[in-house]
Amino acid sequence: MDGEERISFLGTRCPRGFRLRTRVLEPGEELPFRAADWQDALVLVEIGELEVECWSGASAGFQRGAALEFAGLTPRCLRNPGDGPLVLAALSRA
Repeated sequence: MDGEERISFLGTRCPRGFRLRTRVLEPGEELPFRAADWQDALVLVEIGELEVECWSGASAGFQRGAALEFAGLTPRCLRNPGDGPLVLAALSRA
């Protein structure tokens, strides 16, 4: 997506009836996945790299600008494999 305009929730007003949350993970930090934390949310990788690890040990990586939705999924954890901070923004209904 380099050179293309990216969607970003940072620095924007949250529409009425929605809530915007951000989560920062430091390099190497991992966050156990809790479905309730991401319910009904559109998640953007605002800064950094995101690795989503499944219970099987398989993982998938996502770069800045990626948009994700975790409905029906139960990964083991979310991880920052990069050298800098990972910033995730989640927009959901209030």
